[in-house]
Amino acid sequence: MARMKIRLNQAATGSWLATLSAAFPAAEFSVQTGHCTDDGLFGIVEVTSPNAGAIVQRFNESQTVQSHEVLHSEEQLRLIQYAIPVPESYHAIKSSGTRIRFPYELQDGWLITEITAPHDQLTRFGDELRAADIPYQIESLTQSYEPTAMLTDRQQELVTAAVEQGYYESPRKITLNELAEAFDVNSSAASGVLHRAEGRIIESFVT
Repeated sequence: MARMKIRLNQAATGSWLATLSAAFPAAEFSVQTGHCTDDGLFGIVEVTSPNAGAIVQRFNESQTVQSHEVLHSEEQLRLIQYAIPVPESYHAIKSSGTRIRFPYELQDGWLITEITAPHDQLTRFGDELRAADIPYQIESLTQSYEPTAMLTDRQQELVTAAVEQGYYESPRKITLNELAEAFDVNSSAASGVLHRAEGRIIESFVT
C-alpha cells in the first residue's frame, strides 16, 4: 500500500465549489463529506472566513447550486449542506477505484487530500486525471508494508514463530529442526516455507 498527498486543481475543471474557493483564496473550505448520485454531488462543507456571509450569498445567487442549507452559523464560520453537479475530478476518482479521505481541504481552487491505495490503483488514478486534463501536484508519496498481505497464512505463522523464538538471532536460539518439530513438519519443508517467505519479504522491500 502507498499513501499519497495530492493537490488537484478543481477550479480548472469548472467545479463550482472549487471556483468559489478560488474567488475567496484566503478562505478555508473543509469538505466534511460528499456523496455522488445520478442527480449530483451532495456534501457538507465548513467555511471559515471573515467573508463567510458573502460566501453564503454566492450559494443563494448561484444557478448552478441545486440546493443548499446553512446548518450552523458563527461569526466567521458557516456549515453548509449543498447539492451541485458532479465535478469532473470525481469521475476520475470513481473510474480508478480510488477513494479520497474526508475531510479534505479546498483552498484557492485546489483540492488537498491524502489517498491510501495500492500502487497500481494510484497509477490508474493518475492516468484518469491526465486523460481528463485535470492539473495535479503530488506533494508526498510514502510506502507502507503489510506482511499479512504478502505472505500466506502458513508463511506468516512460521516466520512469526521463527522471529519470536530467536531463529534469526546470532547465535540462533533455536535450530531449524526444533522449529520444524514445533510445526510437525520435517526440516526440509520448514526451510522451504521460510525461504519462500523471506523471498517475498525481500522482494517487497526492494520494490
